[in-house]
Amino acid sequence: MGGPLTRVGLLALVLSAALSYGLSGSARRVEACGLQGPFEFDTYEPENYVAVYNRAIELAAEGKAVPFSYTIGPTADSQVDVTYQGLTSGPRKARLAVDKNLRVPPSIYKSIAWIESNWSNAAGTVPYGGVGPILRSFDCGYGLGQVTSGMANNSGYPSARQAIIGTQFLFNLAEGVRILADKWNQAPNFRPVAGNGDPAALEDWYFAIWSYNGFAAINDPTYDSAHQLEWKDYTLNPLKPALRGGVYHCGDSSAPNYFPQESGSPKYGYGDYTYTERVYGCMRYPPFDKQGNRMWTPQVFSMPDLSIEAVASAFAPANFISCDEFGFNPACVAKMDYPTTIPEKNVVTHKDSTPPADAASSASLLGDPQFHYEGSPNALIVANSDGTVTAKSAITVSNVGLGIAPFRIRTSADWIVVRHDTDPLQRKSLNAGVAVGQDKDVVTQAPLRGQQRIAQKGMDSRLVITINPAKMPKGVSYGTVFIEPLLGSGGVFQVNVVGVKGFDYRIVIPSLSVGP
Repeated sequence: MGGPLTRVGLLALVLSAALSYGLSGSARRVEACGLQGPFEFDTYEPENYVAVYNRAIELAAEGKAVPFSYTIGPTADSQVDVTYQGLTSGPRKARLAVDKNLRVPPSIYKSIAWIESNWSNAAGTVPYGGVGPILRSFDCGYGLGQVTSGMANNSGYPSARQAIIGTQFLFNLAEGVRILADKWNQAPNFRPVAGNGDPAALEDWYFAIWSYNGFAAINDPTYDSAHQLEWKDYTLNPLKPALRGGVYHCGDSSAPNYFPQESGSPKYGYGDYTYTERVYGCMRYPPFDKQGNRMWTPQVFSMPDLSIEAVASAFAPANFISCDEFGFNPACVAKMDYPTTIPEKNVVTHKDSTPPADAASSASLLGDPQFHYEGSPNALIVANSDGTVTAKSAITVSNVGLGIAPFRIRTSADWIVVRHDTDPLQRKSLNAGVAVGQDKDVVTQAPLRGQQRIAQKGMDSRLVITINPAKMPKGVSYGTVFIEPLLGSGGVFQVNVVGVKGFDYRIVIPSLSVGP
């Protein structure tokens, strides 16, 4: 029986996934991260994450997680919308319009989230039940869904939508499901259609799952990098071990293709499988929680049978290669359509056994955040001639309501820095964070390696406003910090900042003063 990875093991898993990706790392990093580089987000990781994330994914899969859109302020980047767009359905020549009543099979996204993040929204240094930096990949994938689409930083601070995806797990999952639904809806014009295009059929999601990781050749089950082989010459991607089995074992030592070595570790690991094989594998062999229970219900399905010519011919390398080289269009991708129901071969489709979600349960995940601030609305900060900075300004953001209170931080000038005093020096200015209400336990020390679990009721976010002298002009500069609620009530807190650089004498500014 396999077990969940440790928080440290998670970091290795994410790195492995990043390195196995088929595109150029540097190019992908620039595109996904944006011109200004990664955002710095804090988030809350539920202690009972298995139950919470199961419920959250089931809600998101039906469009019930965040079924409303809203605006937090007057600026153009204040819109928050992660509402579910629904799914198209039907075969290529009889495709139906989008229907919001059609759900994404929850087990598919549960497996995707496990492959992407090991069901962790926060970085490996944050204990379950704790608050800290979000899990972020090398190419700026954020949180449980490792969301990269729409998360580029080109302005220096996040939009409200980006910030809440990076701070509140329910919004992160809702956006991840939206992305998967969008991949499904790209058929039939830009993606092949598996089977009859039935969203209820697990098998028919093959190309959408593949596309979530990028519709790249490395995830083609029969791709030949030399463009020399035909489908009849092999049955699996020759860049992967031929004996690895049809799907990833997902760390389950009881899986028939686990093939334990003397050390007990499997002969073939995560990197030996294509992305679709990993996702379907964890659907068949869900990971175990700490109590030895499956984290979700195992699903029954069939993978593409490449011994059947109607299937194998669709996966002929030439089909994908021509689309990849000349652009994905209806005529091109149609050649990759393959049947998922072949009665004479006893090939049938299967449905997700997960029952419908209770829409009312989303309220407890959203909570009722109410913001409260402590600190001066004015700050005078001096950069001394020796490089030190004096008169930093402290602001405390509290949630006097329920649940998780996510907020965004905007500054009017790049020389203003907002961070926690406890942050490592290499962490840039914080872009968004959370304050946790006292209805939730916040773990400050995990019960690992004999340590005692230490927790408290709720947690404030204590911020320090300072300056980066290297980005300031000499003299007196003026700027503003805005702390904006992303969900809930309490209003915007504004701090007027005066920065001084290059003076060795006492300076007095109305209502503010500081000595050398």
